[in-house]
Amino acid sequence: MKKKIVSIVKAANYNPERVEEAIVKSLEPFGGMAAFVKSGQKVLLKPNILLGLSPDKAATTHPAVIAAVAELVKKAGGIVFLGDSPGVGSFESAMKPTGIGKVVEELGIVLADFSNEHYFECEENVIAKHIKLAKAVADADVIISLPKLKTHVQMTMTCAVKNQYGLVVGMKKGEFHFRLENREALADLMVDINRIAKPDLAICDAIEAMEGEGPSGGTPRNLGVILAASDLPALDVVACKIIDLDPNNIPIIQACRRQNFGTTSLDEIEIAGEPIDSVRVTDFKQIENLQSVMRILPMPQFLLKIIRSHWASRPRINKDKCIKCYKCRDGCPVSPSAIDPDRQIGKEVDDKTCIRCYCCHEFCLAKAIDLKKPWFDRVFRVTKLMNFFNKHLGRFLPHI
Repeated sequence: MKKKIVSIVKAANYNPERVEEAIVKSLEPFGGMAAFVKSGQKVLLKPNILLGLSPDKAATTHPAVIAAVAELVKKAGGIVFLGDSPGVGSFESAMKPTGIGKVVEELGIVLADFSNEHYFECEENVIAKHIKLAKAVADADVIISLPKLKTHVQMTMTCAVKNQYGLVVGMKKGEFHFRLENREALADLMVDINRIAKPDLAICDAIEAMEGEGPSGGTPRNLGVILAASDLPALDVVACKIIDLDPNNIPIIQACRRQNFGTTSLDEIEIAGEPIDSVRVTDFKQIENLQSVMRILPMPQFLLKIIRSHWASRPRINKDKCIKCYKCRDGCPVSPSAIDPDRQIGKEVDDKTCIRCYCCHEFCLAKAIDLKKPWFDRVFRVTKLMNFFNKHLGRFLPHI
């Protein structure tokens, strides 16, 4: 079997000319940008814009990387669109502090549609056979992911595969955290999103990575490299090796392996450019204590659990419609199944083990699974308030 290529090119700093040279060189093993972009195609550039922080914080994809890739796409005849759905605030509010606004203005880049959603289906998916993502995904002919290499307090590391989580609009990312709760299910969801979005290429900004308590509270660490690959899991495996992480311990890489998505073994990867050993950092500060995936807000864990119980809808079997095909039970990713039509009436769903993935709702042919919103959310409209809060919070954050 032909090995998947991951390109490693040194770039000591963010000098614009040096960055563009490094990216051009990183794409040579693939045939250059023209191998991915044809004239007239709409190309979505998806950077990692966690929130509005200055580029020297190493929390976001550096504007020099975005500018270089945008220029190469234009030279290949592509039409550049740029966008992301930050964890806090809006992409528009993050553009100025991250330095991206200047790039957008100078290059005349069109902002992609990350306000509206498009409904996608994929029967191969594990968690999200049906999901709404940013309309920008449906509008694009080509998607180029521009991740930032960082540690991550919930998922150990964030890089190429996880970057597409930003295709989920606004606070729905938070809803998934509360619904799924454990990192394995969340990792499966991220693989599902990649299977739907189908990024054609990833160019990783690892010139200044983040070590320690990432993805926002860590410390910049100069690695001085650009990584490129058309196989995103393969890029993540190589990134792990560079920062001396065991890929087998990374939830997203484990999920890729479970789902047979992409290349997850170094033996099946061909390194182009710099050898891994020449850029490996053995003292890269890792996450000491992983946090629960529910910790998306600065609140005590017990309070987050209370909020979860009042936010995430709960599946319930409608006995009048149920035909006992058992697709809900057999398709539940929890073992033993959190739902079973044969259980005592009113106890068909075990709320303690249910991870709120709603696979049962998606699998049910008879439409006999209802999703009941807790009364607290119905009365106080928690979801609507959280979406409003998240959208406008970015305007009030200190842009440092």
